[in-house]
Amino acid sequence: MDERKAAIELAAARPVEALRALTHDEALKVLSNLGPTGGTLASRSAWDERDADTWIDRL
Repeated sequence: MDERKAAIELAAARPVEALRALTHDEALKVLSNLGPTGGTLASRSAWDERDADTWIDRL
């Protein structure tokens, strides 16, 4: 948790008591500085990478 807080404060360039203390612009800056990592919304699953339609796709 301390490592995460330090990374956020480094990206925000200021001390951050809580994530809710970030402005919208600061939050976007922090997200872009931290970049995509495994497990984020940007990652794709095996479901996204499937080649053939499944029965649910044909419904």
